[in-house]
Amino acid sequence: MTSDLQSLVLANLVYSFQMTPPIVLGASFVRVVLLLSGQKREFEDWTRNKFLTFLSIVFLPGTLAFMGIRLILARVFRIAVEDVASSSTYGEVNVFLKVEKPPRVGIVLSVLFLNVLLAVFVAFSLVVIPVMFLFEPLWMGVCWWIAVGILFNCSVRSGDLSLLFASLKRKPRSGLIEFAVFVSILSLAYYIQFLGGTL
Repeated sequence: MTSDLQSLVLANLVYSFQMTPPIVLGASFVRVVLLLSGQKREFEDWTRNKFLTFLSIVFLPGTLAFMGIRLILARVFRIAVEDVASSSTYGEVNVFLKVEKPPRVGIVLSVLFLNVLLAVFVAFSLVVIPVMFLFEPLWMGVCWWIAVGILFNCSVRSGDLSLLFASLKRKPRSGLIEFAVFVSILSLAYYIQFLGGTL
């Protein structure tokens, strides 16, 4: 049983790595479409985008789980987190970390990528494990609900880009080198994974 669980965890991790790019693109596309579907002019109601507000509230547990993973990674990579804050865009609940001093570009990229990778891993685990251990339908539904909420948050956010640009601005020359190296390594890893390339 232990070996089966270890095999499942390893297979899930590999599958999560493979699925991270399409999930990020898909979640970002859905979020952009929802944002653009909101009202463009000044509004009288409390939100410009009622559907996005509804989804943000419904998937709040997934948002908190996603940000919990980011907070843990920030601690591991020794990022000086000033506070955990929240804001509202068109009524969307957006939880983020307030960073005291922008870290190096390589660290920012590593944390952002690992955040999504681990979030996808946790989401897939919440889908598979209840089926393996024959959870009751109610608990299985709760796990799947949180999993969908986590995947819904695996999109590119303006706060992520702002942190990356701040790090680039702080050390532009070395930052660009770190960015190029990170993208090259990640591209090579996915090339080997998907196309079976060899070194």
